[in-house]
Amino acid sequence: MINEKSILVLEEFLRQQNETNEVNTHHILGFMSGILACSEFFGESVIANYIADENEQAYNLLMNDSKERDALITVLDNVTEAQVEQAHLLKQLYPHATDARAPSRDLQHWCSGYLAAYLVNQEVWQQDFNFLLNVDKQHAETQTEGQLFIDNFEATLNLLATFAMWPDALKEHPEPDTLTNGFNVLYDGLDDSLVSIASMALMLEDEKLALWEEEG
Repeated sequence: MINEKSILVLEEFLRQQNETNEVNTHHILGFMSGILACSEFFGESVIANYIADENEQAYNLLMNDSKERDALITVLDNVTEAQVEQAHLLKQLYPHATDARAPSRDLQHWCSGYLAAYLVNQEVWQQDFNFLLNVDKQHAETQTEGQLFIDNFEATLNLLATFAMWPDALKEHPEPDTLTNGFNVLYDGLDDSLVSIASMALMLEDEKLALWEEEG
């Protein structure tokens, strides 16, 4: 699903950057997934800025003709295609054994990247939540899908944070065995919810485009 050669180019690029930059390709994949799971696309510059981490030389390399930029665009296209096809990203990128009791380190990094993207597009999602609630109000007797989606979205953010900070989550949980024993259920639920969020983002994007076309 993800072009391996492009991932290798990005990995080499990251190795050449400042050692204080803790972003890896799993963070990048998560960040791309989160940025794309929104009704408005913020542009490649936001992704380049996240990767470069205030390193102007690295940023410029990613934003101008280079093998690193080509790799970035290829991977971005791969993630876009997967979300349009409603692919289960986690199962494809980070498969776990049926007896797994914790997310892999790579999956933790992916979740951290996704949460970082939400901080970028949070305002757009809040506007979209208001739109969904207004639709609910117009069909109050028959429809509550908007509120259900919002509740699931918020639960998904909490689960992403739990996975991203798994050791801390275990320390803070009153019954840590509940998390470890139920990991696979949580993993499957998270994967399904991420597909739902990406699908809703695409639907909302279509709604906005239709409105803009009507307004001329």
